[in-house]
Amino acid sequence: MIEAYKKAGEAAKAAINRAFEIVRAGVSIKDVCNDLERKIIEFGCKPAFPCNICINDVAAHYTADENTRTIIPDNCIVKVDVGAHYDGYIADAAVTINLSSEYEDLIKSVREAIDNVSNNIEAGISVMKISTIIERTIKSYGFKPIKNLAGHQMDRYKLHTGFAVPNVKQMKDVFTKLYPGYAYAIEPFATLESGKGEVNGVRGGNIFKLVSPRPPKMGAARSLFLAIQRRFNYLPFTRRWLLDFRDNPSYPKAFYQLLDRGYITEYPYMVEGYGKPVAQWEHTFLILEKEVIRVT
Repeated sequence: MIEAYKKAGEAAKAAINRAFEIVRAGVSIKDVCNDLERKIIEFGCKPAFPCNICINDVAAHYTADENTRTIIPDNCIVKVDVGAHYDGYIADAAVTINLSSEYEDLIKSVREAIDNVSNNIEAGISVMKISTIIERTIKSYGFKPIKNLAGHQMDRYKLHTGFAVPNVKQMKDVFTKLYPGYAYAIEPFATLESGKGEVNGVRGGNIFKLVSPRPPKMGAARSLFLAIQRRFNYLPFTRRWLLDFRDNPSYPKAFYQLLDRGYITEYPYMVEGYGKPVAQWEHTFLILEKEVIRVT
């Protein structure tokens, strides 16, 4: 398990390093997504979810579809969130790349927040203590943490499981602790003081996930469900990864049948409530009895 997490972490780190090389104004979002996902595969892993490229007030859960023509604009900040898995063990990492003359301190606040967590995290630490560290660090810079986005516990082939790790202190989390044998993605999000400090979901982020434990009983929808299940298990995916089905005339109808009937769910992409820019930084921590490994 430990070696699998480390291998996934190396792939995620390689993708993040590549992002700093290629994310520029005028570059296609789809090209960035494809490039970073290929990098993960080059390291012997698979993407744990589609590469997220979120610009300015878009905080999370947006990836390019197969027909996306959007390019990265001038004078923006870009969140790059990647996940790699090796045999189902997931490493999740994110950074914010500044293509603007502003917002350097906003980005610094979330990076320092994750570093402060890294300096204090240990087996048995309470979720409330982690949230307090994140909230205090971000506020010390004069910014707002995003209160309805959170880190998350992970397990094999499960990107979100167990409990969340919020970016603001909640008294109910005082008895919720990080236990050995699990990985946790900690991801501070922050916005300007003039922002709402919350995000709203919008349809069209191009990220999907199987949610039904059983496929339809018959037909093309059943075949597509089983193909998606074999390929991605219950991890998030995008239609960009289903291009080999595109020539099958029954594919479009089958996909929308799965979506309309609740076999597949769509992740909404998250936008800051007042339209203010959002910064993010994320690492994955593997909690063991006597040590904590920051695999990303």
